Amino acid sequence: MQLQSISHLTPAQAAISCCCRIKTPAMKINAIILLFSITTATAVHAQDTAALPKPTVKPPASYFSATLSYLSNAVYNGRKDSVTTPYITPVIGYYDKSGFFIDGSLSYLARNGSSRVDLFTLDAGYDFNLGNFDGELSASKYFYNNSSTNVSSGITGGVYFSGGYDFLYIKPLIDAGINFGSSSDYTMSFGLEHSFYGFKDRLQVTPGIKGAGSTQNYYGEYYNRRTLRNRKRNNGMVYEVSASVENASAFKLLDYQFSMPVSYTIKKCSFIFSPVYVLPVNPAVVNIQLIPVGGGTTITKTSVEAISPSFYWSFSLNYSF
Repeated sequence: MQLQSISHLTPAQAAISCCCRIKTPAMKINAIILLFSITTATAVHAQDTAALPKPTVKPPASYFSATLSYLSNAVYNGRKDSVTTPYITPVIGYYDKSGFFIDGSLSYLARNGSSRVDLFTLDAGYDFNLGNFDGELSASKYFYNNSSTNVSSGITGGVYFSGGYDFLYIKPLIDAGINFGSSSDYTMSFGLEHSFYGFKDRLQVTPGIKGAGSTQNYYGEYYNRRTLRNRKRNNGMVYEVSASVENASAFKLLDYQFSMPVSYTIKKCSFIFSPVYVLPVNPAVVNIQLIPVGGGTTITKTSVEAISPSFYWSFSLNYSF
């Protein structure tokens, strides 16, 4: 499935598991085709999500896949909400031997005081292989809870391409996509990875590095819908609050991601642990407007986004049948 990390989950990026097909367009994530689905994510658009690369051969037969995963925090393009957003996500999918697939997932927000179903995701696409090159074309639809604080919650869907060429000792990766929302965003990332195997290929460890970029219309939507909460009182006055990200339609490098997923397979079951360290870059400039209810002078404030490194991880159990 997708060759990039949870950060592409929007959802994705989303969304959101490093070994499931959860993307955080928020942060869109890789998968071992025969055993489990990817994340968005992504996601999602998790979403920034680190999953194992796909094999260079198609599965010998069609199969179903069921995955249960836990994500410690939803991070998309190096950005995260001020409150930790952990997800428990079951995924079920069908993967045809021709390369076509379809899957669906439900992400449950496992946070004290605000537990709920936060996201539904539907994915469909086609995996292909041309010698040492393997790739995927896919489309995703995201249904976020209206109360979601996920950074990629303004993304409603997307179309994506991912691919990698295996030079035996190193595998370059590329991911590109369009995220849909109130305004469309363009995403792209480049990376390098290499897999190591042990215990008769049941163990796979894949360290990798990636740089990801995007336009940021989704981020302005996040500020408007999630962090500013529509109204604010100041000096006895009530203001409507709106926000916009400067040059949101300009493509920018947003983060560097370092990951090392570890997978172990026993017959039809796979276990995967995926740690990810993210260094965000190019903080956004945010313009905030306070518009008096009932008329008056609008107050405009400008601030620079505070960014800091993030560490998050996922653990997943997959069964194919």
